[in-house]
Amino acid sequence: MKWIIVVLILITVLMGVTGYYTYSVYNYLFNPSTTQQSPEKTLYTATNTTSLNVSSGGVVYVIGSGKGIRYSTILGDGLPGVFYCWVRVPGERPGVAEEFKLCKPEDFWRFSNEEKSYTDFITTYVKPKGYITVSLRSREAFRFGVFELRTKLPRYSNGPMLWFGFEAEDLFMGGVIHFMWHTGQGRLYAFAGDIVSRAEMDITPITGVFDYSSDYHVFKIVYREGLALWYVDGSLRAIAILGSGDTRDSGVVYNAKPYAIGFVRDLPAAQLPILLDIDGGDINRDYEWSIHPWGLRVFEGDPKTPIVLDLYEENTDTKLRGLVTKSGSRIVSAPFPGTLDITEVTFATNGDGKLYIEAYASGKWYTYKTIDIKGGNIYNIKIEDKNLLYRIVFESQGNVSIQEARVYLK
Repeated sequence: MKWIIVVLILITVLMGVTGYYTYSVYNYLFNPSTTQQSPEKTLYTATNTTSLNVSSGGVVYVIGSGKGIRYSTILGDGLPGVFYCWVRVPGERPGVAEEFKLCKPEDFWRFSNEEKSYTDFITTYVKPKGYITVSLRSREAFRFGVFELRTKLPRYSNGPMLWFGFEAEDLFMGGVIHFMWHTGQGRLYAFAGDIVSRAEMDITPITGVFDYSSDYHVFKIVYREGLALWYVDGSLRAIAILGSGDTRDSGVVYNAKPYAIGFVRDLPAAQLPILLDIDGGDINRDYEWSIHPWGLRVFEGDPKTPIVLDLYEENTDTKLRGLVTKSGSRIVSAPFPGTLDITEVTFATNGDGKLYIEAYASGKWYTYKTIDIKGGNIYNIKIEDKNLLYRIVFESQGNVSIQEARVYLK
């Protein structure tokens, strides 16, 4: 008798479970909930809110380290899903000089998917009359990172400054690694540091360009542990050596071609959002900046990004590789950072000479190492000690062609 009761109970439970799942499948197919997410949407949400470890064949993959900022992200999430927006306006009450106000990014940055010509999109980012600053700040913050913007930079008489790159918050607090274009002066700067002290490198004399308004140009920042690099149209134009110290100071130690070098001991945060700002100028007129989401790319970076620099003759854009030296001539390279864990010079010539590695300290250059160079050999010279800057000096013994001159940093 007992076993009959057990069988009946099992049959009842089985029928209930079967009915429940039958109803669930029917309801999913014919009466989907308005709040139900598709599997694709669930993954999309997960990859933007949390980090998931997925194991496959013993290999662990990390999903959800960040979407980055690109055209697809902005199309999918909309500008409000990617950027905060605030404006700075004159105060309206006695005793209030200025006021920060929350705003909608789409009220100031309006773009179309239509092109006047290939990749020349119809777009405008505006600072209207009556506004002191219009600022777009990314919701996502990037641990180190790569920032790239293709844009035209306008010129205006007595015009505003355009700030673009990495910045934690207004007035440099929390750290900055960015560009500044002064539309009135026609000058381009690379900024690195924090609110107390910054390296402010005017790279206009290095690029030789005072007007970026007639055609598109590409501005790129690579931010890694201990170093930041600024590129204009594919050429390295500024380097900042980053760290902390007994004081929060900074300076520019080399400001000539091919790139400026600054140092900062007011260390920016490792994780920074980006900004796109139109700031200042005459508030009684409108200003426009032609940027389009298609030209914006921002992603997290590798804190140990390897850097391979060609060595250049100081104060020039001439690479040492391929340079032919006369007998007894002395060729001096532009400096390079000496603060990372690995610094290795590669050098080769077709003739004999003497190579000096020089270190920079207290405003002077000191001989660090001397190597006799024999033509037809390649030399990999590891620099074991850290100094702010190094450079190489080559003295040739005859007419000698330099066949390789690079430095590897990591």
